[in-house]
Amino acid sequence: MVLFRSIRHVTCLATCLLLASPGQTMPVETSNTLSERASGGGKRIILWETSLTSQLNIIPNLLGTASTLASSNTIKSVTNWETKRPSEVPNKFPYRPMVRTPQHLSGDNWNNLISTLSSQKDTIVHFYNEPERNGISETDAATVWKEKMIPLKQKYGAKLVAPGCASSPEGSQWLQTWMSMLSEKEKPDYLNLHFYTLQSNPVDLEIENAKNFFTDKNNTYQLPIFGGELASTSRDKAQVEKFTKEVSKWLDDQVWVVEYGFFGVSTKLADGFVSPAAQMLDANGAWTSLGKWWIGKSS
Repeated sequence: MVLFRSIRHVTCLATCLLLASPGQTMPVETSNTLSERASGGGKRIILWETSLTSQLNIIPNLLGTASTLASSNTIKSVTNWETKRPSEVPNKFPYRPMVRTPQHLSGDNWNNLISTLSSQKDTIVHFYNEPERNGISETDAATVWKEKMIPLKQKYGAKLVAPGCASSPEGSQWLQTWMSMLSEKEKPDYLNLHFYTLQSNPVDLEIENAKNFFTDKNNTYQLPIFGGELASTSRDKAQVEKFTKEVSKWLDDQVWVVEYGFFGVSTKLADGFVSPAAQMLDANGAWTSLGKWWIGKSS
């Protein structure tokens, strides 16, 4: 999610599960997940909002806030929904570029991606952000994947992440259709799952819904998983913290979850859907209490 994104409308999880194949009932551990597990360290992603880089001259605190990440032992990587690394974030963490839209397939966006691939070994590249909500068909996405993305594996040794779809029936169906258009050799290295709670549901129910959603997709596709975007939309701070901390602990314990990120590291709300209680930065660019916990600076 970036500041110019449309509002999400997350639909009931139960409908999504109907789209899954009824195969296994236990999570699948693959050679990829075993390799990721052996690497150790935290799994948390800093979802550094795209607009933050342009706010550095307006909000002086941001540079100092970014520099505190250098001493974090919970963060594993950084992404910003773009193809150019945010220079203010410490180089300690690998950068995960994203070909977020078709516009990222050419011009400066594409050139920035190639520059990243050339300078950073074994780069993991994300592909398309909620395409089902942005008018991108499964057929067009599969064509671009084969023509533009797979060659990045061959030329630069990149690892590729499937499009990050929403946790709605439309998102699950889009992903299922897109995956069916790929041969075994064309499959992504990782899935990318998004999960936002329903504000009207109790927090304990949404915690279980998140666990079931991730487990179902792991069983269905048998691929290691990125939790590309997660958040509680509750306006109650205690519920937001409970969801964030309990789901984080659970994701840490799943060997098939590679990395995950909670939204939002931004100085203002992206839209009316996200919760002010889930913000990890305040309006002055300082870490909130939830943000400090996320980067390992508080309990």
